Amino acid sequence: MKGSDLDHTLVESAHMARKLALEHCAQTSHGDCAWYHGVWQYFRALGVTKTAGGSAAYFDEALRALAAQGATRRVLISGAADDAMSLLVLAAFRAVERPLDLTVVDRCETPLALARWSAQRLGASVTTRRSDVLAFDSVAAFDLVLTNSFLGAFEPAKRSQLFARWASLLRPGGKILFSNRLRPGSGHAQLGFTLDQADVFCTAVRREAERAQSTLGLDPGIVEGWARMYTERYRSHPVRTVEEVLELLRAAGFVPDRVGTVLAAGRPGSEAVSGPSVAERADYVRVLATRI
Repeated sequence: MKGSDLDHTLVESAHMARKLALEHCAQTSHGDCAWYHGVWQYFRALGVTKTAGGSAAYFDEALRALAAQGATRRVLISGAADDAMSLLVLAAFRAVERPLDLTVVDRCETPLALARWSAQRLGASVTTRRSDVLAFDSVAAFDLVLTNSFLGAFEPAKRSQLFARWASLLRPGGKILFSNRLRPGSGHAQLGFTLDQADVFCTAVRREAERAQSTLGLDPGIVEGWARMYTERYRSHPVRTVEEVLELLRAAGFVPDRVGTVLAAGRPGSEAVSGPSVAERADYVRVLATRI
C-alpha cells in the first residue's frame, strides 16, 4: 500500500487514538491497553487488519434497513476498539434520514473519547459510558445492540452472561446485530499469535509502514515495534461454530432473524498475514436476531 493509497481521515484518527491511548489506557482496571488502542487504527490504515471485521458493507445494509423501518432509534454499541462502528451507525442513519440516539459502552475511555471526537467532526453526537458491559445498565431500553468481533473477549463460560445482559438492555422486539470470526478446528483455549504468525505480521507492518512513511509520518521501526508488542499480548477466546452462537441466542431469549456465514477475503498472495484479529482469509458468522 502506497502512502497515496492511505485513507487520510483514518490516519488522522490513528494519530488521535494514539494520543488518547497514552492519556487514558493506563487508567483502566484491566491494565494499560495502549498497546492495543494506541496502534489499532494504524494497522487498519496500513491494511493489515480489517475494518469492522471485514463486514462494513453488511452492517451498513442491515443498519439502513433497520433505520428505514422506523422502529430503531436507540442504538447501543457494545465494546469498541476504535470509532469504526460508531461511524458506520452515524452514516447509515444519515443516509436514510432517520433520528438516532447512539450510545457506546466500553471499559476503556480511549475508544469512547475517539468516538466522541469523530462524531463531533461530523456535527453529530454520541453518548459514551465507561463500563464493563456485564455491569452496564440503562433506565431506557435500547432498540438495537450492535457489536463486532466481541465474543472473543469472553471465555466460553461467561458468554451466556453477555447474551443475557444484551437481552436485558433491549426492549421486547429489539434487535441484536453482530459478526464474529469462527474457528471450527479450535478447542476452547485462548489463542494468540504463533511465533511464525508474529514474524510474518510484523514484517508486513514494517513493509507497509515503509511504503506509507511520508503519509503516516512515523518511523517504520517504531511501528514494527508496536506490532511486535501487539502480537505478544493479543489473546482471543475462539468461537468455533454457528451452533455455539445459536445456542447462546436461544438461551438468552433471542429468535434468529438471519444467520449466515461468509468467507472474508484476506491479503493476497505474498502479502498474506495470519493470526487472531488480522486481515486473513477466514470464516465469519453474521447474526440478526430479535429479543422475545
